[in-house]
Amino acid sequence: SDMSALEVGGIPCLIRECYYAPPCPKEVATLFEVALTHHNTNNYKAAVETYINAQDLWERELTGPYSATGERIASPLPTEALIFLRLAIGSVFESAANDQQALAQYLDAMHIAMRDLPPQHAINGTIHSAIGTVYAHLSQFDLAADHFLKSLQLREMVLGPKHVDTGLVLNNIGCCLHCLDRTSDALQMYYKAQEIFKLHFALEHPRFLTIRRNIERAKRCYLKNSQYVMVPHKPYKAAYAPGTLKSRQYMRRIGAAKAHVLVEETE
Repeated sequence: SDMSALEVGGIPCLIRECYYAPPCPKEVATLFEVALTHHNTNNYKAAVETYINAQDLWERELTGPYSATGERIASPLPTEALIFLRLAIGSVFESAANDQQALAQYLDAMHIAMRDLPPQHAINGTIHSAIGTVYAHLSQFDLAADHFLKSLQLREMVLGPKHVDTGLVLNNIGCCLHCLDRTSDALQMYYKAQEIFKLHFALEHPRFLTIRRNIERAKRCYLKNSQYVMVPHKPYKAAYAPGTLKSRQYMRRIGAAKAHVLVEETE
């Protein structure tokens, strides 16, 4: 077929990451909730501003006393907090279809993690998954798949092969393969993700519905590309026209014909 996977089956659906704030002061947690509300109501500018305000407030609460020279000694935020803020702000930009800004935030989070955390830290899998999502939006599916595969390796090692977040990244790898017209490989990933989601979600859960729709899209494409032209042939005539003989008589005639053929072969 000359048609691509997307033209035949439709565009597959990525599943985006969910980010959870680390332990923080109550006032900061309240601002995080306000920022999330702004995000969910498409008020993206207010969401970003609120996340920045939350970071400022948290840093002020951790600020040390003034020195004798008047210089303020500030305690930095925990590494997990800095990464969460980058991911959360990047997620807002991603929702606003500002993929370049989202990618900048996610790459900044990756640099912080590389500097301050061990390579096997679970949050590295989350960062790679976030970066992969943006590359997929930019139609750079090879790059996206590379980051999703790194996330998969980390999650299988740290969280386990049956963890729900492992299933999420399997779905997203499948989406990349699907968009690269590798629908057979995509289906393998989708089915693995579906088996994991069965362990965690009801059949009506949005994530489970997403993976089912992705499977159906990939199936349509796979069947379309698997069509072939049958070789023309002359059909054999039936021994007797249907309905001309009763079933028992028909079977006796067939048996006699087979016996006659066997006799001829032995001779």
